[in-house]
Order: sequence, then C-alpha cells, then structure tokens
Amino acid sequence: MAANLGIVKDKVQRILAENFNGVELGKAGNFTLRHESARLFIDFIPQETRVIVNLVAPLLLKVTPTPELFHYIAVHGDDYIFGHLSADETDDGVVVLFSHALLGDYLDDEELLASVRGVLGGGNELDDELQAQFGGTKFHED
Repeated sequence: MAANLGIVKDKVQRILAENFNGVELGKAGNFTLRHESARLFIDFIPQETRVIVNLVAPLLLKVTPTPELFHYIAVHGDDYIFGHLSADETDDGVVVLFSHALLGDYLDDEELLASVRGVLGGGNELDDELQAQFGGTKFHED
C-alpha cells in the first residue's frame, strides 16, 4: 500500500509541475494551488487496494448556517461534472466545499488536468455566486 501511495503522489506532482505555476506542498504532505479567489487542495487517501486522489476547494468560510443554504447544497450538490458541493459545520460557521475524487492508481495526465481545472475553475466561479446568496468569506479575499 505505501508503495502505491508514493507512486501516485509522484505522478500527481509531475503532472501538476508540468502544467501549472504556483503548485505548493501543503503542511499535510498534500499539494495546493490557487486560481484567483479559489484554492485547491489535493489530498491522498490510501486504502487497502488503491489510493484515492481527493480534490477539495473550500469555497466559503464562516457562512451562517441557514435552512436555505443547506437546501441549496442538497438540491444542487451534484449539478456539476467536476465537483460536488458539501457543507462542514465548524465553530465559526459553515465551510462550503467543492470536491471531486479520482482513483489514483489508474490516473492519467488528461484526467487529472481536466479534474483540477474543473474544480479550481468551477470553484472560482461558484464562490462568487454562493457568497452573493449566502454570505461568508471566500478562501482568498483580495
């Protein structure tokens, strides 16, 4: 299992470095990159027989939890080809997330690039739309 994790991380790092500027190594050993107000975290989840590559863009922070917010996420969470909306309740309010999972063991360049661009680009548009409706703070407020 550990060997697969290293192989998948190396493959993802190579693809990202060849195609994007500003790729950073995160504190948790993940990769991260930014596009305007959006930040994408690329995490690795080792399982018994595979490694999941999880793309997560926190769209909004400190959103007031309301029935309207949770209804929107429940009804529109799967409206996207690349990405799924979800909510995480914290002491500071709700964090709205946009995420997409891939099988790392079979990942090729085109699939990773399309997924990263879809989640990061989509997240950059969605954070504006959702902030206008529900408030909160974008991950990067410039």
